[in-house]
Amino acid sequence: MFDKIFQLGLRDILDSMPSEYVSLKEAVEGKLEISLNNGLKHRFDAEEVRKLSSIVPLYLWSMVRIPFIMVKLSSPGEYSINGSEWDRRAISLILNDLGSVISVGQMELLLREFKSLIFITLGYDSISGIDNDKEGI
Repeated sequence: MFDKIFQLGLRDILDSMPSEYVSLKEAVEGKLEISLNNGLKHRFDAEEVRKLSSIVPLYLWSMVRIPFIMVKLSSPGEYSINGSEWDRRAISLILNDLGSVISVGQMELLLREFKSLIFITLGYDSISGIDNDKEGI
C-alpha cells in the first residue's frame, strides 16, 4: 500500500517538471511560458527574468537555460543544480559562490529572488538513501 502511494506521489512530482526549456535570451525577448510534462503551462515572472539578465553576462544568455532544476540531495539541507555548466555558472554568479552544493540558506535566497525560474525535485540518492559524495545527478 505504501509503495503504491509513494509511486503515485513520485509520478506527480515528475509530471509537474518542465518538458521544455528556454534560453535566457529567448525569455528576455518575451518567451515567458513553457509546457510541463502534465500538459499544464508555467509562466516565468518577467521581472525575475530581467533581474537574472542583469546578473548573467550577455555572452551567456544563449547558453543559460531556464527554468533551473535543483535536486534535493540526501544530505540534510543540501541541493545541487541539474543542468549544464552554463546553468551552474549562472547560479554561481547569483550566489557569488563557485561551490557545487547549494545550502538551505542559498536556496532560500534563490527562491526569494527567482521563484518562478526554479523547480526543485528529488534525486535518486534522496529517494534511495544513497550518498553520492554530494555530487548531485
